[in-house]
Amino acid sequence: MRTTIVIGAGLSGLMGALALAEAGLRPLLLAKGQGATHWTAGTIDVWGADERSPREAVQAIRASQSYHPYALIGVHAVEEAIARFRALTEASRYPYVGGLERNVPLPTAAGALRPAALMPVTMAAGDMRLGGDVLIAGFRELRDFYPPFIAANLAAQGIAARGMYLTLPPAFRRREYTTITFARMFDDPAFRSEIGRQLRAHRGNASRIGLPAVLGLRDPLGAVAHLQNESGAQVFEIPTLPPSVPGIRLFTLFQNAIEQAGGRLQIGSEVIRGEGQDRHLTTIWSEAAARQQAHRVERALLATGGIAGGGIRADHTGIVRETALDLPVRAPASRADWFAPRFLDPQGHAIYAAGVAADARLRPLGADGEIVYENVAVAGATLAGADTVRERSRSGVALATGWAAGRILAGLVS
Repeated sequence: MRTTIVIGAGLSGLMGALALAEAGLRPLLLAKGQGATHWTAGTIDVWGADERSPREAVQAIRASQSYHPYALIGVHAVEEAIARFRALTEASRYPYVGGLERNVPLPTAAGALRPAALMPVTMAAGDMRLGGDVLIAGFRELRDFYPPFIAANLAAQGIAARGMYLTLPPAFRRREYTTITFARMFDDPAFRSEIGRQLRAHRGNASRIGLPAVLGLRDPLGAVAHLQNESGAQVFEIPTLPPSVPGIRLFTLFQNAIEQAGGRLQIGSEVIRGEGQDRHLTTIWSEAAARQQAHRVERALLATGGIAGGGIRADHTGIVRETALDLPVRAPASRADWFAPRFLDPQGHAIYAAGVAADARLRPLGADGEIVYENVAVAGATLAGADTVRERSRSGVALATGWAAGRILAGLVS
């Protein structure tokens, strides 16, 4: 029986499960679904709310916001998590580049620029500070990715960009097209060769070519290299609307690493309640087919997400609750205080910082400041104190606190 339990399959749960598995604790990860990885851009955004570097921002938070997740774990823990993450992606042949020293402005599917601290190497040439002419290419069959629109918005920001549509080879035409469909087509060398020839014929003076982030599921690094060789230009991916192919790649490499280290993922098992005594969580219950399943607990990592992820929920009466273990939630006392008067208020909306308060070892705290469960650690957006949407820090907080929580539960952090 597995008694080390991780609740949630987002980035924080996956990082925590990896830390626990590598410590030899054979964790069982329980989750209602596959987490936010499938919905995100696939980059790691440590801090993007202002012009400070991610390192400067994390250091300033430690000094001024003692309740923020970054303040609880410190800069060293963030660095350690990034180092382990980069090593994991490197070993999985899907390496990430970047770090805490600066953000890189990458284009979105709307032609805006968004800052990222780390990105897969398949997106690295999308750094819009590199200069030169840029060609944005896509397919009419891929909905919600419009190269002329992206290029026009980039051009409005002073970037020499133009857009074009590519033609699908007859042998690869389908009745229905999704990002997954295209990713599987890009796994085929014959398809890549034809697309590469089209790119070479139309690239003109462009030294870089942006394509939707669908360049293969099995070997995106090889797909990019093949397309670069065929087109004669640097190729980079631009994140699309969900389902996110870069996110699916991330989930897959985490799943493989966790299972190889002795862990297990059980998707489709929503944790609905927990039981404990003497400040120790002893049992959790998950939904299984036609019944509820009990799991004995020696240690548990809670990483079900915040308001946006369903780990924290609010109802029409103003009650805000944590959905898995019913832990106390730090949130505005009145519904009137949930939102700022202006939608784009620079201070954000207080409800998005709602979550479970924790101590320096990420143990959940009650309203009285006392530890609720000694053997539980909380990670990611479930933690109180960070408006990760406004801060543009969601994946950074998830990555760092997930790794820190796993290491703490494994007894590797004093």
